[in-house]
Amino acid sequence: MWGAIFGDILIVLILWKAACSLISSVSFDLPGLKGYTVLLVISFLASIFLEWAAIYLNLWEYTAEMPTLNIFNHQVGLSPILQITFLPALSIYFAERFYGEQKV
Repeated sequence: MWGAIFGDILIVLILWKAACSLISSVSFDLPGLKGYTVLLVISFLASIFLEWAAIYLNLWEYTAEMPTLNIFNHQVGLSPILQITFLPALSIYFAERFYGEQKV
């Protein structure tokens, strides 16, 4: 479980750094709509790649109950895609809101 937690933290930080690298005007404190949009797009693409890699490496498999998407003739789980897509943006949003209240 700890490996998954630290893996998710690492994924969030890598994706945020990638978004900041692509758009030099995006600051860590106030990403704005453009920053969040880039982060969501990068996160979505990363989620597909990470799911394909995990399935290929036999790290896990989906049960019949797992809703899946068929992307380029490969099945990927819907909940992992949603998690990896939205977790970085939500993490940054809530961290900024909490930290922003503490700055006063």
